[in-house]
Amino acid sequence: MKTKEMKAVISKKFSKSAWILLVCWVGIFALLTALCFALGKQKYYSPLSGNTYYELCWLGIQYGKIDSELYIDWDGFFILIVILNILIFTIVPLIYLLINRRKRKLTELTANDMEIVGSYTGFIPISKITLKMPIEKIDNIAAVKNFFFLYTGKALRIASTSGVIRIPYVLNADEVVAFLSEAIEKAKNSPVKAVAEQEKPQGDAADSLKKLAELRNAGIITEEEFNQKKNELLGKM
Repeated sequence: MKTKEMKAVISKKFSKSAWILLVCWVGIFALLTALCFALGKQKYYSPLSGNTYYELCWLGIQYGKIDSELYIDWDGFFILIVILNILIFTIVPLIYLLINRRKRKLTELTANDMEIVGSYTGFIPISKITLKMPIEKIDNIAAVKNFFFLYTGKALRIASTSGVIRIPYVLNADEVVAFLSEAIEKAKNSPVKAVAEQEKPQGDAADSLKKLAELRNAGIITEEEFNQKKNELLGKM
């Protein structure tokens, strides 16, 4: 009996929400810059020189003409505003993008009838965390909205006795959930588990192995399932 397998497809495309956020982000920056020039500009006339100059109060810039030559002068406040604008409107989104890009790079998941194998990252993706979990250990799995909505797809929420794991940006999340839900249901009703439940604490391991061999020979369980349970029984002897 061939083991079925499904791989989670991690998204590489931006979501509509991300594009809307980007447009709003650029729009706010453009609006604040326009307001600085429109509302912060004051006109001055110097009787001594007979020249007119302007001052952008919000940015600490003065500009005008002296002897018909254009001049621009600014103070430290202008430099501070420019640095803050660069930090808020450029570096912060870039850091957010790099964090999510690394999360996608370190995230992968492959599921089959026996187990799920892959890797994921924590909130701060410094290094990947290896994931290998038998199907019977999974209590619940669901496809939910991503906490970070930068990329398309959904997040896989895998709950077990060890805790909850989130695999973000999965394009085929619903298909993976359906596949694993079916595998979990089969694992709960598998003949291997039925034999294990019938075992007594002091039961005969040889009889259990014989029953498992009969199930394998009849094609009810796979060779992998037989070997896995056999190793467990031999370990108790």
